[in-house]
Amino acid sequence: MDHEDPLPPPQAEPSTEHTPDRLLTVIGNATLLGIGYMLMRRPVLAIASLLGSIGLLALIAVYPYVLVWRVLLPVWWAAVVAHTWWSAPQKDPVLRGVENSVWRKRVLAAACLILVLLAWVRFDSWAITRDAEVAHADGDCDRAVASLRWLGAAHGVVHSSVASRGEEEREACELLIDALDTLGRPAAAEKLEAYLDHPGSLWDGAGPERAGLLLEAVMDSNDEVLEDDDPALATMEDAFAQLSVTLQSTPGQSERVGEVVESFLAALVEAPPCRTKEIDTWLFAQTWEEPELTEMVAPEADQVPIRMFGCADELGSTSVEAAYAAYQEFLTVHPEHALATKAAESLLSDGGYCEYPAAYPGAPAYEGGGPHAMWTVGIDPDEYDFPGSWQAETTDETVLVVCAEGPERGSLQQTCAYEPGESQLEPRGFVEVDFYASEFTVEAYELRSGELVADYSAEVGDPCPGVLEYGSSPYLDIVPDEYDSDYSDADVRAIFDRLMD
Repeated sequence: MDHEDPLPPPQAEPSTEHTPDRLLTVIGNATLLGIGYMLMRRPVLAIASLLGSIGLLALIAVYPYVLVWRVLLPVWWAAVVAHTWWSAPQKDPVLRGVENSVWRKRVLAAACLILVLLAWVRFDSWAITRDAEVAHADGDCDRAVASLRWLGAAHGVVHSSVASRGEEEREACELLIDALDTLGRPAAAEKLEAYLDHPGSLWDGAGPERAGLLLEAVMDSNDEVLEDDDPALATMEDAFAQLSVTLQSTPGQSERVGEVVESFLAALVEAPPCRTKEIDTWLFAQTWEEPELTEMVAPEADQVPIRMFGCADELGSTSVEAAYAAYQEFLTVHPEHALATKAAESLLSDGGYCEYPAAYPGAPAYEGGGPHAMWTVGIDPDEYDFPGSWQAETTDETVLVVCAEGPERGSLQQTCAYEPGESQLEPRGFVEVDFYASEFTVEAYELRSGELVADYSAEVGDPCPGVLEYGSSPYLDIVPDEYDSDYSDADVRAIFDRLMD
């Protein structure tokens, strides 16, 4: 019998089925992408893991300053990793007939974890700074700072440029928060200026906010009257310069700029008239390049003459001279305004016209034949029996404003000798008396134009009367050496005849 070798045992054919490796599945799910569950052929868990991770990452991206999402994410990660560890097979996966390298898998796993960690830190840096920028740009620096507090050393190492920008924003936001919390308006405006100069500033509303604070500070000042060099005017100039810069650099803030200007103009209604007068003078002397400012201020032009007249009226109770000057200025700038009549009446009735003449177009012209009704200042026309046709009762019928001074002692007319009375002892037998004329100075203004139409002086008096009348006392009777010549009412009226022609 032939010897036959035993047949070799049947060789198992290599299997193509994989048993997932526990370490790889854990690493796969540690990426938060559900890869481990896919290796384990559990698609429902893989999708749930992926959606949960995406949801938490989205919440952190939108609300990085909310602590709960940042706590839930590591809890979620730990739960997924732990579940994978306990759900994965217990033995290392091998392809039948093929030995796998454990160290290669471990190195690959470590590399994956590092990449995931780096990707997470970069994503976190982006989410934090993005939310902070959005909040900062909206002026919500409390939220921006709350987000930026999560930036740490790891963010600086992995994403240094983003971390550096975040630190810059945090400094700017702290300046803004401090400025908005400051009570004093000038101090708050100064801090806002420091914020605007900071390279990390993002809030476009800071410019209008600062301008609003400056304009409120102008209205808070206690000065009744603003002088040309008043600090309040300099503050107002600074405020409008800020608004101008804002309109040039951030046109989107034009609505807010309009609100600031409207609020300021509305506050002028309650302010003292003399202060608003100076403010109006400054406002309407400006030539802004931005039409928005000009258009917002233009409607206020109707209130300018009203406030100017109100200032003159207000000054009447404190400084008569200042009131005269204010009425004169009003008539010069607004001669056709409805309040011009009252301004002219105030100047005439208070006697200030002679020092502060002004045109009043509502008066009749000084032309044609006389008489020309005149408003006299300095003398009482009734005292000298002026004709009624010479005298003006109202502003609208006044042709001339006549400013008269006198009587004052004029030139020497004549020296006359008189015999002394019985009660006088005069060794020479006579008394010499010098007679002087009485002088009146006249200035006449045409009210319609405010122009001086006559400026002259005249002397009246009849020297050397037959009998000299003078005052004496019971104890001493002395004839005066000098005597003002007597004159009549007709003599005085004659001085004004030339104005009536």
